[in-house]
Amino acid sequence: MTPRRPLTAGTVRFSVLLAAGLLVASGCGLGTSTTGLPSTGQGSQAPSVGPSTGPTASASSEPGPTGSAEPSPTQSNQPSELPTPTATDEPSASPSSPASVCSGAKDTPDFYESFAGSVSFPVYCAVLPAGWSLVSGTYRLANGGRITINFRRKADGATFELDEGSFCTDGSGCVPSGSAAGSGSFGDLSGDLVQTATGFALVVAKGEKPSWLAIGNGLDQAAFLALTATLHGLS
Repeated sequence: MTPRRPLTAGTVRFSVLLAAGLLVASGCGLGTSTTGLPSTGQGSQAPSVGPSTGPTASASSEPGPTGSAEPSPTQSNQPSELPTPTATDEPSASPSSPASVCSGAKDTPDFYESFAGSVSFPVYCAVLPAGWSLVSGTYRLANGGRITINFRRKADGATFELDEGSFCTDGSGCVPSGSAAGSGSFGDLSGDLVQTATGFALVVAKGEKPSWLAIGNGLDQAAFLALTATLHGLS
């Protein structure tokens, strides 16, 4: 057996230093870590906020006074609105259609026919002389149906409005306030004439459902009654 060499103080000191060095080296390798952002599982790309490159809706996709969509002929409780008149105000319905004589924009006859074919009461349209243009038109089929259409005379800004069906929910019949001024013709119906602060109104079956109302502003009595007398019945 080889005799052991006695450990001297120098040897012990060297061993202790060697062991300490190994522990430090080991700790440097195992104790180092990296702190990062937790993963979201969605990648590192930020959401885009740039403009969409997909197609945009055109005016024709939204029916309304400023749109060009045709009124829906379905039995819907949503309002249908008459398109804004274009440069061509010729009716689109065939000459044999009862609505072909109705004044307004190109699609006005179809608009009237759609409504008149969906309600049970007589519907009337305006047959106006030259110089009048369509402003707006809308109808609803809910609660028996109602229709409103407005016109303006270009020369002086006079207006003419028709309301028909269940358009009023109070006892006034939604007739403008004024004084009784006799009677007049609403197409082939007879109505009560009212002189208002700005013109005249003519109402048939006031406050009932249905009822019919014509309102003229900026018109004298003769001119107003000439327009209501020529209202054209569609059913």
